[in-house]
Amino acid sequence: MRNLLKRCYQCGRCSGVCQLSKVQKYTPSKIIQLILEGFEDKVIESGVLWDCLTCNQCLKDCPEEINFADIVRMARWKMRHIANQNPDELIAHKGMYTTISEIMSRPYIQPERSLDWVSKGCKISDKGTTLYYVGCLPYFNYEFENSDSIAKSTLKILCQIENEPIVVFKDEICCGHDIYWGQGKLKTFIKLGKKNMEMFEKAGISKIVTACAECYRTFKVDYPGIFDDFNDKFEVKHIIEFIYDNWKQNKIKFKNPSESSERIPFTYHDPCRLSRFLPKDNNITEKTREIFKEFKRLGYDFKEMEHNKKNSLCCGVSSWMNCNEKSKALRYKRMLEAKAAGDIMLTSCPKCKIHLSCLQDDFEDIASIEIMDFSEFLVDHIEIINPDKDTEITE
Repeated sequence: MRNLLKRCYQCGRCSGVCQLSKVQKYTPSKIIQLILEGFEDKVIESGVLWDCLTCNQCLKDCPEEINFADIVRMARWKMRHIANQNPDELIAHKGMYTTISEIMSRPYIQPERSLDWVSKGCKISDKGTTLYYVGCLPYFNYEFENSDSIAKSTLKILCQIENEPIVVFKDEICCGHDIYWGQGKLKTFIKLGKKNMEMFEKAGISKIVTACAECYRTFKVDYPGIFDDFNDKFEVKHIIEFIYDNWKQNKIKFKNPSESSERIPFTYHDPCRLSRFLPKDNNITEKTREIFKEFKRLGYDFKEMEHNKKNSLCCGVSSWMNCNEKSKALRYKRMLEAKAAGDIMLTSCPKCKIHLSCLQDDFEDIASIEIMDFSEFLVDHIEIINPDKDTEITE
């Protein structure tokens, strides 16, 4: 860890922009200084790095581009395996979702997930070129009503645009993001990665499309770091990029299904994994805005929140960690920004939608904001240009 921090010259910017420091005493620069001065063991033993949001706001403003979130991820492995710390009490929902992920990593486990969410008329297959990687959305439905609406909307978009059946795995497993970033379980993460690679290769896919910001980051950055040939075998697209590319290729256009002449103000919450966790040459943030500019022609009024793009505020709960009163304070501030910007807030991370929606039950002043996933909003606004075949999807 110490070698990775040697470029730090204690300018203190990380502590100044740290989102967690707004709701509790937390100073990344002091933690870095302790490590550099030889007190790494004390930092590990203290358990302070369990609190980090791993939102990467500090990396964005670091003049030496020190990736503090990566340091935290590695430290969590040491905290668990060397200091024998158990963060179970910090894991949201009693660790139910991360436990499911761990179970999936076992070689003999092949989950059979319900495909009831697949729309009638949408052709799917277990082999083909394009995979819709659903992620853990179907499991979220146990606690969060209608979470699979994101999956339904995304698949309907893919089925409308693609001529061939979309690959959807009934035995799909987790990408491993949450246990990797939240708990530092590297071995389990690699096991999940290997199982996923085997499934992808067996199905013969060449393109992976997902609507989850965390799955996207995992496949785009983390898997290529483990599997040398991952990028050679698979092209990874977020549903935003998929829609953007087809729009620019004149395969689709956008429409407004509403007959109302009233302009509808809306805004967009950039997830951490899509705004600060991707390589610098990734321009998904700008592609999103370009699509939204087109919607002005359709009677919508897109407005940015005070903190947007790479300055976007975190939803406060990363990798199912630390869902508490402090994270609620961060979410409440974000929701006030959303309220000031529009009637609808879109996002492209299922967990951001879940966490921000949950807060509305506690505060009446933000309850009126409609929170939607990008795919849920776009699904009714896409029109095929000269389709090769009838791709109308019915529920």
